[in-house]
Amino acid sequence: MADTPDQTIDIDAVREGAEEAVRAASAAIRAVLQQRTVKVGYKDFGEGPVTEADYAADAILRERLVPLIEGARWLSEESSEVAPLIRGEPTWVVDPLDGTREFLRGLPEFGVSVGLFVGDELVFGVVGLPVQDEVYSGLIWGDRLEARKDGVPLPLLPNDGIVEQVVVSRHDYEDRRIGYMLPWKSYPVGSAVLKLVYAATRPTHVYFSTGPRSVWDVAGGAALLMATGGMLMMVNGKTLRLSPQQIGIPPYAAGAPADCRVLLSELGVKFDD
Repeated sequence: MADTPDQTIDIDAVREGAEEAVRAASAAIRAVLQQRTVKVGYKDFGEGPVTEADYAADAILRERLVPLIEGARWLSEESSEVAPLIRGEPTWVVDPLDGTREFLRGLPEFGVSVGLFVGDELVFGVVGLPVQDEVYSGLIWGDRLEARKDGVPLPLLPNDGIVEQVVVSRHDYEDRRIGYMLPWKSYPVGSAVLKLVYAATRPTHVYFSTGPRSVWDVAGGAALLMATGGMLMMVNGKTLRLSPQQIGIPPYAAGAPADCRVLLSELGVKFDD
């Protein structure tokens, strides 16, 4: 949590503007969904498909987010930076369409992810779920811990150590048989952004990510989760702190702290206390 928020940033205006930007990006994705055909390309080095919906959402987000904070930097999966990233400078970290494979398969398991870093801390994030027509945001700003869905406040997670379902990637579920490793029901979901929404809003769900992930996949949903009292916990039991300077994300559990500990303990992690 940022101890001394940047007083030059009107965070409430930024939150309103960012939520509207994500709504517009989600609408652009829905418009592409309604087309009879979708233009698809493939990234270098086997990193997966990219569609016209990715690019349309990215253009909208860049146009609307960058002006919200003067001098803000830009890190997106689908476009180049405006200028070199400088540690500590306000930085937007964006995945305009997390879950492109699910989008192409017709599965409603994709979303828009936007995170804002200030002073090397994740302080705000927005998630849009285009098919569900929902927008979530999380604010971690000084002593303000605020999460909301479509403008309505969300409650804090109970942090009671009760786990009933573990949300996992479809790949882990289908190919790695992760369900056999855990004593709880496994729930496969496509995109990281949707799994993080579940972890932040469903008290008995924990998201277990075996990786690899990138910071743009995780930042928006992580801010939402943190604003509901949750966290990302690495498999060594330590807090996972995100940064625009570190693209790759190691495996983690996501949920209320006590719930994450219960999950990782089942997997053999030893905690000092």
